[in-house]
Amino acid sequence: MKNVGVAAIGLVILLAGRGTPAADAERGRELYELRCGECHSESVHGRAKRVATDFADVRRWVGRWSGNLGLRWSDSEIEDVSVYLNNTYYRYPCPREVCKVVSLSSPSVSPALFAQR
Repeated sequence: MKNVGVAAIGLVILLAGRGTPAADAERGRELYELRCGECHSESVHGRAKRVATDFADVRRWVGRWSGNLGLRWSDSEIEDVSVYLNNTYYRYPCPREVCKVVSLSSPSVSPALFAQR
């Protein structure tokens, strides 16, 4: 039974070391260019008097226009487009739950070390 607990701890460490999926700015760019880029230009996002004052506002506007245009984007797609726009034009601080750092490196502590104890 002790080995099961050790294995579970090792699995948690392994998964934590790999990070969790974050919003995908590349997918956001593709969605934006496909559905929004035709009417929007850089001047919409680069104007001096911006309507969006933080990341949450950027996300609200993306969600609003998804609804207005009948795009039916999922929450994930709205996040992706929001992150793309924020990275490209706005540069507001992005919430950690949206812009998580994704690490594909192996964990710093090997689960095998726990198995030896």
